[in-house]
Amino acid sequence: MNEIFYKLPKGFLEKLQAIYPNHFQQILNTFLVKKQTTFRINYLKTDLVSLKKELLRESCRFQELPFPKGAFISKLPFRELQRTLAYQDGLIYVQNISSMLPVIALNPQNGQKILDLCASPGAKTTQIASLAPGAEIVAFEKEHIRHCKLEANLKIQGVTNVETFAQDGFWARKKFPEYFDKILVDAPCSAEGLFDLNNPRSYKYWNGRKVKELHDKQKSLLHSAFFALKEGGELVYSTCTFSPEENEGVIDWFINKFKEQIEVVQIEFPLNNVFCGITKWHDKHFSNACKLTRRIIPNEFMEAFFVAKLRKISV
Repeated sequence: MNEIFYKLPKGFLEKLQAIYPNHFQQILNTFLVKKQTTFRINYLKTDLVSLKKELLRESCRFQELPFPKGAFISKLPFRELQRTLAYQDGLIYVQNISSMLPVIALNPQNGQKILDLCASPGAKTTQIASLAPGAEIVAFEKEHIRHCKLEANLKIQGVTNVETFAQDGFWARKKFPEYFDKILVDAPCSAEGLFDLNNPRSYKYWNGRKVKELHDKQKSLLHSAFFALKEGGELVYSTCTFSPEENEGVIDWFINKFKEQIEVVQIEFPLNNVFCGITKWHDKHFSNACKLTRRIIPNEFMEAFFVAKLRKISV
């Protein structure tokens, strides 16, 4: 292994190799190179034909992806893309492709009541609104600065069907008991999928204690989401980290906590860097249903992600 990779925390390297023995070096290599900029269409302000014409008019070179629909790789550096009218007028939203997948799994529809429990800066909230402009959307973000960022992005994107709350997502269960058809819990996590060897700040904070603290917080958020979800409603849980403690470990706890009231729903993404969730980590065995969750390993334009979909089958 190249000496440069030893800049990463030892515990993290050991964990990553244990999870992905066959893809370990491939994943490490992605930490060396900055991800290509990707973006998606904002259907609230344009359509695909019009957007592509506008991008070409502005000499904005791009590659349209077959999946997700309406997603693109920019051939312009991010700073140049920011100067385009398409960006400034909110016709597009710069977002990593992996980050788009939880909302694709959620499959928001017009007429539904949808909760984004950890909303800022608004990438997924605006994506939900773009795909379901006729939905009733509620978004929680407790930190003032992040809540302001969320509000600003909603305004730029022309979103009018979102009610925001500057409160912790834990309060959702009390404000909206058994209210929502769909809930997204894009949980705060250790963000291991965002590690960048060219930016020591992205990984210097990492330690096992922090992972444990986040594991507890993630469980609390899912607990709140369960009681805010209608019977028959669906919940998508996602993180941008590799840690089984924050991924399958949280889902396994959730399944055991609510037993016959929850089922894991299989999701499929037509991508070659998607793998099934794991069912064993060290001496811990997870429910076989964790195989239905999905792990996305990073590549030249996608970050690492974990996505799980669950359905509430009884109250």
